[in-house]
Amino acid sequence: MNAAPSALRDLRAEVDVALEVALGDRLARLPEYHPSLAPVGDELRSFVRGGKRIRPVLLLLGHAAAGGEGNARVMGPAIALELLHTCALAHDDVIDRADSRRGEATVHRVFERMHRDAGWDGDARAYGEAVAILLGDLAFVLADELFLAAEVAPERLLAAFGTFTRLREEVMAGQYLDLWAATSRTTDRALAERIAAMKSGWYSVARPLEVGAVLGGADDGLVAGLARFGDPLGRAFQVRDDLLGVFGETAETGKSTLGDLAEGKRTLLIAEAAARLDADAWRWLDAALGDPNLDEARADDVRDALEASGARAAAEAYVADQVAASLAELERLPLPESTAVALRSLADYLGARTS
Repeated sequence: MNAAPSALRDLRAEVDVALEVALGDRLARLPEYHPSLAPVGDELRSFVRGGKRIRPVLLLLGHAAAGGEGNARVMGPAIALELLHTCALAHDDVIDRADSRRGEATVHRVFERMHRDAGWDGDARAYGEAVAILLGDLAFVLADELFLAAEVAPERLLAAFGTFTRLREEVMAGQYLDLWAATSRTTDRALAERIAAMKSGWYSVARPLEVGAVLGGADDGLVAGLARFGDPLGRAFQVRDDLLGVFGETAETGKSTLGDLAEGKRTLLIAEAAARLDADAWRWLDAALGDPNLDEARADDVRDALEASGARAAAEAYVADQVAASLAELERLPLPESTAVALRSLADYLGARTS
């Protein structure tokens, strides 16, 4: 397991404290509306614990890159990114019908079980999925409230909120493309790269840096430079995630390595396999992808085919190349030394992470 760099650990600790306080204040409102809402607040608070906080940390580093002083002034937008991520995960788990996230039951499974245990009327699964969607919506709304609490000049806040809105549009479009590619069985390398960028790359790395920099008063040149650093790193981040989704250790990732294959996700890893396998081998692999009855034995055969074809090695090489491109851009940026060191160590970590 590769250890998180000190900058990530230190800033994550700050974010964790601020997030706990912010949610404590705001979720206390729910049971005031009606006592039955208390479990929703409890589950949201529980769900956000344990995240890596990569997006809020990158926002804080973008702010520092622009010479911004005082993390507390922009902690609201930093937390907003984490709550947006919470919304995306809760909704994504419903779409994927996932059973676990971060080693715990997914939100919809928690409320499905609550329904069954209480003996309520109706379909327990439908209830769990509906509550998970609503919990994600609540996180989305709270994200706006917290973003607008930034203590910066109004013109900076408005510009940063515009980038935040673009980020949300991109990630939703990327999620749709991911679903469409799997459902339509469209395997295309360029599309896989676009999905990696939109679904996670820009949303996880490039845009958080940009938002932080805008909040800090950066000029257009620095904002663009941070985007050039974040774009390839974000794609590396997503392709690494795709590799972990197939070859990772569940004990480390906290989620099944069967899910992405059973859902038929058309990632760069799969596109690389399609380019390397002969027609018969590809037909066999394509038939296995998206099979809801896929079991571990057959999944192991798929993994063997991805290894033997060179697809896994090609995806690993892609990650390394994108991290290298990101680091090359970083060297061109006029940053405070401490910020440059933090971003360099974070880039290495994101490219090599095991969870």
